[in-house]
Amino acid sequence: MRSPSGPAAAGGASETALRAILVYKLVKGLLLLTASVVLIVTVLVGLSTGLEEHAARLHAHATRAWALHASELLARVVTPRWLHWSAVALALDGGINLVEAWALQKRHPWGPWLVVGVTGLFLPAEAFEMWRHPRPARLVLLLVNLIVLVFLVWYARRHAAHLAPPNPQGAASSSGTN
Repeated sequence: MRSPSGPAAAGGASETALRAILVYKLVKGLLLLTASVVLIVTVLVGLSTGLEEHAARLHAHATRAWALHASELLARVVTPRWLHWSAVALALDGGINLVEAWALQKRHPWGPWLVVGVTGLFLPAEAFEMWRHPRPARLVLLLVNLIVLVFLVWYARRHAAHLAPPNPQGAASSSGTN
């Protein structure tokens, strides 16, 4: 028995890819919102003060240059103000990811374009950071985002008519007359 090829196989593969992007956006959104809640709770229960004290102790006892830099960075990022703004940023990013997942799952015709816009918005900054500080993880992130962007542009253009939810009033009522 032969496996399907042509449009049928491409449709199944593209649906699998779309599902993978949807799951990725859903999981990422939930993780970001969870991280936001953890930061808010950290500040509310007063753990940020303890973190600041640990950062100061680490700085006082650090003997290597990298440890001094790490302790200075830690001291900057555990302040309540930094934790509040980080929680806001994480919540916004998580919310956007969940909206993207919802739009893809509901098959809104603008869903893939929303993901393309949000993903494309940050690609120049990611490319600049990759050029400034090349790292394997940054390269992987940049490549994954480029692949998602290219796939969703292709998918949205190819399937735009099929993504629209069915017209509940039927095609006959589109003329505006009864």
